[in-house]
Amino acid sequence: MGIGTAGYSQSFDTLTFMSYNLLFYGETTSFCDNSNNNIGSKDAYLKKIVKHADPDFLVVNEMGASSVYLNRILNKALNVDGVSKYNGCAIQSNSSSIINGMFFNKDKIGLVSRDKVEEALNGSNLVRVIDVNTFYIKDPELEKGADTTFFHVAAAHLKAGNSSSDAAARGLAAEALMDYYVSNASSDNLFLCGDLNVYDSDEAAYQELLSSAHGDYRLYDPIDEAGGWNNNSSFSGIHSQSTRLSSTNGGCFSGGGMDDRFDFILASGAVIQDTGTITYVPTSYRALGQDGNHFNQSLTQGANNSAPSAVIAALYEMSDHLPIVADFKIRLHETTVDTTDSTDTISVVAPLQVPLATIWTQQNELRVESYASGAVIELIDLMGNTVFTHNLSQGYNVFRTDGIPAGIYIAHTKRQDEHHFDRVLILR
Repeated sequence: MGIGTAGYSQSFDTLTFMSYNLLFYGETTSFCDNSNNNIGSKDAYLKKIVKHADPDFLVVNEMGASSVYLNRILNKALNVDGVSKYNGCAIQSNSSSIINGMFFNKDKIGLVSRDKVEEALNGSNLVRVIDVNTFYIKDPELEKGADTTFFHVAAAHLKAGNSSSDAAARGLAAEALMDYYVSNASSDNLFLCGDLNVYDSDEAAYQELLSSAHGDYRLYDPIDEAGGWNNNSSFSGIHSQSTRLSSTNGGCFSGGGMDDRFDFILASGAVIQDTGTITYVPTSYRALGQDGNHFNQSLTQGANNSAPSAVIAALYEMSDHLPIVADFKIRLHETTVDTTDSTDTISVVAPLQVPLATIWTQQNELRVESYASGAVIELIDLMGNTVFTHNLSQGYNVFRTDGIPAGIYIAHTKRQDEHHFDRVLILR
């Protein structure tokens, strides 16, 4: 059976990202419990908010540290009322009682791998783990040989508080994340979503994330709104906290009204400057529910026409933070020419970057020409499961594929800090 060759013209789709601090979802504290922060009520509020925003990628902070809560969000807020498109990334071990969660539209996005940043560069533990997961775009023509696009998303909830030690802890976390991206990222499509708890753009954490010293790995603020955000009416249109003024549910919710910009979606230059296959859509970045007219007020004080009234009410009741939403255009392919050969070999997949190896399949064998010693290859299916892993010898390697189901796989070759991804098709 032969594999055809195809030509492609570009088409486009959009990914909507949303980042949201859920305020102790599923976690009970001395000041937040099931009476003043009822999880059943929060499910209904989150369902209404998500239905309105319709995100393809959702990062949450302050989720209880159990897969029970990840699955609860999936089953009670996302995959409801006939919707079945969402999947969640399995949670990772974490020293904190509140963790990050990642959810994605599985019709558009696939999971490649999960990782995390746990330590500062000085060896101390971060206040909370930063999750860093790798994904790929499910291009409709992927099965016919079209290139795909990989991207990395970091989910972070940095140290809260306005003391110098709090700011220093945030700076250490930002430094650790950027070191991870520089050392490990296999794509230049990079994102950071979460509650960063920074008070102004001069703070060390924010400056570290956007530092030009990181080259192609530096992050950018899509709205480029530098300044002293805290309690400054000049930034009333981008504040994301607090939805409450004085009615704080017995101290569970923070008060003070809308006067802080704590929540962010940042992206790399390839995304912001339109040099890659994922591109920020200008003016799409917003704090959902923020109309710019509620500085130092509660979200529901007076009129707020930035969203339907039921959504505004849900945002007020759900959390003391607003979710951040932004849209990103993705380049896809459409088949324009298709020819089919009659050979018994399977075409070699063109590498997506400078390879550690050349990989192809032939006659129920995975064949790998490794250009370096000490490399490892793994095959990852389109659900993100690793189905095969093996050490590589420098030179020619052959592995039987009889036990691997037919289908398309991501071949991940790695060696120390080098990573390379190919597509491999296994037939029967």
